[in-house]
Amino acid sequence: MILAANPLDSPWFAPAASRILIVLGLSLALIVGVSRKNLRHLLTESLFIKWRTWAIIAPLFVFAVLSGPVTLCILVLAMTWQGIREYAALVGLAPIYRNVLLGMAGIAAPVAVLSLDGFYLLAPLLLLIAVAQPLAFQSVGGGVRQLALSMLGWAYIAWLLAHLALIGTHLQGGPGILLVLGASVALSDNGAFAVGKLLGRHQLSPALSPNKTWEGAAGNFIGAYFGTWLMGFALPQESYGFLLVFLPPIIAIGSLWGDLFESAIKREAGVKDAGSWLPGFGGLLDRIDSLILVAPLSYYFLRLTL
Repeated sequence: MILAANPLDSPWFAPAASRILIVLGLSLALIVGVSRKNLRHLLTESLFIKWRTWAIIAPLFVFAVLSGPVTLCILVLAMTWQGIREYAALVGLAPIYRNVLLGMAGIAAPVAVLSLDGFYLLAPLLLLIAVAQPLAFQSVGGGVRQLALSMLGWAYIAWLLAHLALIGTHLQGGPGILLVLGASVALSDNGAFAVGKLLGRHQLSPALSPNKTWEGAAGNFIGAYFGTWLMGFALPQESYGFLLVFLPPIIAIGSLWGDLFESAIKREAGVKDAGSWLPGFGGLLDRIDSLILVAPLSYYFLRLTL
């Protein structure tokens, strides 16, 4: 296994970079057009702040994906660590459980890179270790609840996100597939936002997320198809037509599912955003909530069909 590579040597780098630059350029032109009457305040506009964040995230993702398993693992670990920090604050984990959870957060992605069998054994092994925590900490006042929340946080964020490493390392053409997933998730989320803002009339889930609409959900599918087509050059060519048709619905459903699940966590915590770490989006968890569900859904779909 080649653990590191020069991303510039990848045949996918130039087409991916050019398409990202085109999309960023067109979206910036659109933002300027929308804000043309208030250009003096453009730099503080919400849409521009979101665009600026995307302009940083997109190149970082491409470089990490095309630089080999080590760099991809570092990216997944960084997302996992910050995501778990935000999750722990949302659900009110006690410091001792939060610290153990953060310590366990660094296990899933490296194991995913090194061994498929080890990855599949990881969840039950860590569960066996985890159930000893209330005994070790002598937690008789909410210890089991803290344990349950900790295990959910590890499974939801660390274990599910580690499927990105499985895709990049253990699937043929994995880095190219990750380029497709990254673009499709991003455009699925943006498609939902844009269509929902313009045409949204019918609420999708009033209790969990009152701003989400069925029209916005249709935007999820439009964005997922567009993102898959945009980065379609990186799909395995022998399955190109099949994946172009059937992969986008998996991405769209996963994006919507992940967004709604995180909304449920935030609704129970009584907050609007998971944090303030990522300009324009709130917390990192607010940005990667879709990717968390898309990664495993896509991995198992691809394992079953390719």
